[in-house]
Amino acid sequence: MNFFSDKMADFSYPQAAVQSPAPQRIANNSLGLKTTAKSILIIDDESGAILYEKNSRASLPIASLTKLMTALVVLDAKPDWEETIAIAKKDQREGNIVYLLPGDEVKIKDVFNLMLVASSNEAAAALARVFSAGRFTALMNQKAEALGLADTYFSDSAGLDPANVSSAKDLVKLAKAAFERPEIISAGEQEIYDFEILNRKREVRAKSTDQLLSSFLNRGDYQIIGAKTGYLADIGYCLLLKIKLAGGQSLTLALLGAKTTLDRWQEAKGLVEWAGRNYVWPDKQDKFSAR
Repeated sequence: MNFFSDKMADFSYPQAAVQSPAPQRIANNSLGLKTTAKSILIIDDESGAILYEKNSRASLPIASLTKLMTALVVLDAKPDWEETIAIAKKDQREGNIVYLLPGDEVKIKDVFNLMLVASSNEAAAALARVFSAGRFTALMNQKAEALGLADTYFSDSAGLDPANVSSAKDLVKLAKAAFERPEIISAGEQEIYDFEILNRKREVRAKSTDQLLSSFLNRGDYQIIGAKTGYLADIGYCLLLKIKLAGGQSLTLALLGAKTTLDRWQEAKGLVEWAGRNYVWPDKQDKFSAR
């Protein structure tokens, strides 16, 4: 895939309040990136500086990125992780691999992790029902307002409704809140998650939806701190990613609406490499050497 085009990133985008020196662009005439994604934003986490943006203020469906807000609302409720809940028929949802069936009894910690690792829609629905039946989306929207997510609205806990919308600008704020929570970080690190259906004495193995965990972006100079995937026909393939570079700097990438799942992964890899190669941080004399 050809990542490079003659379109430069728009650096007129208003930046967040800078808390530390921003990374400097190595060459103002270096090329931007050609992507299929409808909306993109990359920020340097420490300074808040914008490194790349494309249509980052557009309010678009965010699919299963919604589950990060679901996770935050559940965490606010201070759950007893060892408590068991029963999956109800009303928790069943279309889409994705089904790991939970009506009548299954599962620990809350396993339902929570399954929602984030495998993006289980049933898990998200069950958590919303158990923790605030009928009011969960209201709590999600209250949390969004508290976080300053002005372009964001939630209508369900799983992200299946295209009325769940946000902007890349808002999503980097959501990432900041979500990826500082150890419970969310821990779930995002797991390529495989094993758990038990307690009343059926059945072991279940769930696979992460994040293919970047086994890529070069999670080896050597790179470390994925947190990530969440999403897909809906109404928007395409989405990703919210926080990643650490060789010098300890971390970036957050919000990507909405890539055309294919391969485009999502390839564009994410290319964008992270591009940012590392085209910026220098104040405490580094040489530019980052991406692999």
